[in-house]
Amino acid sequence: MSFYSTGSRGSVTGPTDFDCEAACKKLYDGMKGLGTEENVIVEVIGSHTNEQRQEIKDKYKTMYGKDLCEDLESELGGSFSKIVSALMKPPEEYIIECVKSSIAGLGTDEHSLIGLLCVRTNEELEALKVAYKEKYGKEMEEDVAEDLSGNIRALMVGLINGGRDESDDVDDEKVQEDAKTLLEASQGAGTSEEAYQCVFNTRSYPHMRSVFDAYKEISEGKEIEETIESEFSGSMRDAYLALVKIFRSVAGFHAERVHTALKGAGTDDETLIQLIVTRSEVDLLDILVCYQEKYATSLVDDIAEDTSGDYGLILQRILKGTEEENAAEEVVVVETAENVENGDDE
Repeated sequence: MSFYSTGSRGSVTGPTDFDCEAACKKLYDGMKGLGTEENVIVEVIGSHTNEQRQEIKDKYKTMYGKDLCEDLESELGGSFSKIVSALMKPPEEYIIECVKSSIAGLGTDEHSLIGLLCVRTNEELEALKVAYKEKYGKEMEEDVAEDLSGNIRALMVGLINGGRDESDDVDDEKVQEDAKTLLEASQGAGTSEEAYQCVFNTRSYPHMRSVFDAYKEISEGKEIEETIESEFSGSMRDAYLALVKIFRSVAGFHAERVHTALKGAGTDDETLIQLIVTRSEVDLLDILVCYQEKYATSLVDDIAEDTSGDYGLILQRILKGTEEENAAEEVVVVETAENVENGDDE
């Protein structure tokens, strides 16, 4: 089963008439001789799912006795090479490499860690922990814990451990109880961070959205974000604010991260690649919609403006797959409605 099988709003769905040998031949022919036909690489790599790319990688070695990833690396350069390399890796491998990068060097990028790990299902987290142990010979939560300290350490270890409720059911009595717990945790001298962590790390997304509504009611109109801003500081404040955004809208959270990557001081290609690669088969359609609503501009247009060359083209290829699929869905909806009006339903 594909790692991304839980996603249903991704841009890359792959050709329905998938021809693995033909894809391999296109790539081989595009890289042999003098010069490389980058447009072929953009089309083949950018239009297939990760599962199909893994089949292409295996078949390529069978057909030509060569490692496809090594061939691509030798032919490409810069950010184009980086995103192609990321797309060719199994998702577990790429994500744990991003996790490792987030804790390497001076300081830890907690925001990146939350974006990589908090949005995963319990099943996906288990797969990532197994892959991390196999690749690095160490438990992922141990590596993260060694790089952090204090309350942020406890919060991140709890997130990595998994076990979040994944049901869609919302118990109103439990919602009121959790809202009261969060309110009382921030009253008096100091804030009970253990109470916050217990609620934030274990409850389902629908439950947390209801908790935030209930919190506003019992706190005389105060949003949970306002309390976090006033009661927490530094990395803990940033982490809890990021979690609130994720609970409210995963796609909205990622749309904001993409915008920051594009519109900051220079394009943050590392974050941009990470987001496009890890969300391309999950919810890029929703991210595109959120981006348009929030910033009144198209993400495809912004990427075309802020990136260049084959790197920009493959990003646009991945995103435009979403737009084309969305357009097709709208046509189906319109046609269905017309059929009903004309009495054509069977």
